[in-house]
Amino acid sequence: MYDEFKKRDTVVIAIAQEDKDLKSHGKIYNRFKPAPRFDIVADLNRAQTRAYKRTTAYLIDKKGIVRQIFPMMIHHRPSWRAILNEVDRISADP
Repeated sequence: MYDEFKKRDTVVIAIAQEDKDLKSHGKIYNRFKPAPRFDIVADLNRAQTRAYKRTTAYLIDKKGIVRQIFPMMIHHRPSWRAILNEVDRISADP
């Protein structure tokens, strides 16, 4: 699905909030085989993302406005197709 986001000029960033330090973040990141094509960044101690809920996807436009929130749980996530559909809807807005 990454290519579909890229076609829509949409950037995917995952934020890991569980890591205690950069060493543990590196260990988790290195478990991905092959490496993910999107960025995974560490937010140690949730220093930058306290206002956001955990395990939730946020669709943020280029102006930094949250346009849609996709609630998630660890074992239940919205389909990427649903998120792509919302990207298309927002892009079509005048």
